[in-house]
Amino acid sequence: MLYRSLVRRAEEVSTRSLADLPSLDTWKAQLPEKRRRWLEMLGLDPLPERTEMHVTVTGVLDRGHYVVEKLHFQPLPGCRIAANLYRPKNPQGKLPAVIYLCGHAQRSKWHYQAHPRWFGEHGYIGLVLDAIQIGENTGFHHGTYSKQWWHWYSQGYSPAGVDVWAAMRAMDYLSTRPDVDPSGFGMTGNSGGGEITWFTAAADERVKVAVPSCQTGTMYQQVRDRTIDGHCDCAFWVNVYGWDYTDVAGLIAPRALLVAAATEDTLWRPYAYRDLVHRVRMLYRLYGCEDKVGLVEDVAPHGYTPKTRLALFNWFEKHLKGSDKLITEDFRTEQENDDDLAVYPTKKPPPDDRLKDADKFFIPLPGAPEVKDRPQWERHQRESLAKLRATTFRWMPDSFKVAHFSVRAMGLSGELQHHVFEFESEPGMPIRAELGAPVRAPKPFPLVVAPLMAEAKSPYSLGGTGMSGLPTSKVGMASVSVRGTGDSSIGPGLEWTVRRAYPILGYSLPERQTLDLLRAVALLREQPNVGETIVFGKGANAALAIYAALLDPSITEVILQDPVTTHWNAGPEFLGVLKVGDLPHNLALLFPRRITFVGKLPEAYQWTRRCYEACGAGDKLRVIPDLKTWR
Repeated sequence: MLYRSLVRRAEEVSTRSLADLPSLDTWKAQLPEKRRRWLEMLGLDPLPERTEMHVTVTGVLDRGHYVVEKLHFQPLPGCRIAANLYRPKNPQGKLPAVIYLCGHAQRSKWHYQAHPRWFGEHGYIGLVLDAIQIGENTGFHHGTYSKQWWHWYSQGYSPAGVDVWAAMRAMDYLSTRPDVDPSGFGMTGNSGGGEITWFTAAADERVKVAVPSCQTGTMYQQVRDRTIDGHCDCAFWVNVYGWDYTDVAGLIAPRALLVAAATEDTLWRPYAYRDLVHRVRMLYRLYGCEDKVGLVEDVAPHGYTPKTRLALFNWFEKHLKGSDKLITEDFRTEQENDDDLAVYPTKKPPPDDRLKDADKFFIPLPGAPEVKDRPQWERHQRESLAKLRATTFRWMPDSFKVAHFSVRAMGLSGELQHHVFEFESEPGMPIRAELGAPVRAPKPFPLVVAPLMAEAKSPYSLGGTGMSGLPTSKVGMASVSVRGTGDSSIGPGLEWTVRRAYPILGYSLPERQTLDLLRAVALLREQPNVGETIVFGKGANAALAIYAALLDPSITEVILQDPVTTHWNAGPEFLGVLKVGDLPHNLALLFPRRITFVGKLPEAYQWTRRCYEACGAGDKLRVIPDLKTWR
């Protein structure tokens, strides 16, 4: 059920992308904001400071008619990118430059050397860059893929942003060289290099010609075919605006774009890349330059063939050089010795290189907000809630009302009369909620609603939420089997895919679970005799309770027991939420509503208490020994 809803969302994202084009004037007027949003999703808005790059040439290889320069530069202070530059030995004037971006072959620029060499031998400047973590670079691409670093989503971080910034700074460097024509650059690469070709060309209009190879498809294909499982984190951006690859491609128009593809590529299927090219072609037609977009494909697995390479070389010859010369010469297959092309003697940068920690500082985060007094905090509160609504919770509906549901009476247990409600939180995603109404309590009675815990064995008779002990003679209880729990429980393998798939569609699994909780609260609130609604969260579910209350002002109180304290490490992921604040800071945005901690107040939430006290509402945050004493 859960995965089918994911596929439905992916299809929605992909089918609406460039489906209805506006007039050309309207499109052009929208471009600046579209490009800003693209940079934001890469972690590049605002752009990092263009600091001194400290370009260092560590060696030169004279190969007769061409020369190889071995160099490194720093796109960010202390972060080194290793590169080889291929150029004619005696260049005549300023030459067009092509940046070749490596895929994830471990030998990186050594593996791909024949491509930049071809450019250096044919009247271009060819600069090949190692990707982060690959070749002679440090860094890490596999945070969620292999390390469970779900906080990357909460940071708004993708390693693609670092790679794109390195490619942009490479253009800065090439622009300073006397042998380079800086009026426009070419860019190409295969696989991971193809993806950074897409991303950089969309981000930076200096890329005049782009040829991504074996890295073209749609979000629908990635989710439907589970090919997302074969990609590391840099294949995707933090998709808060719900874009498809087609939207990224649209930012390249009307510049020259050739898509190279392989029909037997298990990662990028023909039905997806052909659909993308078709949609983008309509945009180029709107510009009146349909000849500047193309597709070359061959019957082959992931990678190049002579057919796709020659098409690539001819595309650059025509659109970057402005030449009608037909290229029939493929690259030479001879390989330089790895030691000869190495930028560093040890093939690794100095130990103090900071690229290995880029994920820790690349995205500037605000830290703890300032709290002066109530008026200042209320201003911060309004601004923060608006930011959360515009990004992290952009795809939350305006109303959580449930249009259709079914209900069954489930009998009497102790003080509570049980009913089970079933409804769809969104199309194709059924959710179960159980209400226990206190038989003898005064009417209307307060209702405490809690999400089912992922590890719960069963939701039977309101179990599995951690709410045992509530004084049920006076208060109602409700459990919500949010997606990924109860009837829609998923195992570790699918959970990994789901937690990686939701963010490429603009969501996260905990964010969608928050929607399920909010739908249930809205439905239960309408039932006879239900008074104020309170949400409860234990452990990781504390985050769901906190954000549900932030999004629904009618929730009067949040009760937390052993709450998760941070979005870092294994904390629940919400896209870009740390750009506003961490859990203790965002909990304080509930001011002046009631907050109750059960058992003890974790040290991290002492900050929340101090905020409430500074704003004159210290009595609204309390600690009780157990749920039995809740009033």
